[in-house]
Amino acid sequence: MRNELTNAELLVMKCIWDNSKDLVLSEVVAIVNERYGKEWKPQTVSTYLAHLVQKRFLQMERNGKIYTYHPLVKELDYRTKEMNSFVEFWGCGSPSEFLKAFFKSNDIDKNELDEIRKLIDSAK
Repeated sequence: MRNELTNAELLVMKCIWDNSKDLVLSEVVAIVNERYGKEWKPQTVSTYLAHLVQKRFLQMERNGKIYTYHPLVKELDYRTKEMNSFVEFWGCGSPSEFLKAFFKSNDIDKNELDEIRKLIDSAK
């Protein structure tokens, strides 16, 4: 896949992925500031958007004086890549090793365990 995202770029991408329509700068600024408690100025968000366009995560389209931003990378594709990288980096090696490590360090309630069992059963 493409370049890694910084934490700030990831926040901007998440705002875009969570919307079904292409967004303009002012919408991205409003969403990221409200959702993540930021006080970013339009110039700051514009810089992150430009980086995301350069990294080919977004496409920028001009409509008169307004620019809209459209995701080129699907959230699920990025999330899958990141999860695989995480497992590889931490040396878990396999999904079962990852789950063993996860279960050792987290309290999981019965409802979550039931959901995990359903996922495993559906993977067969």
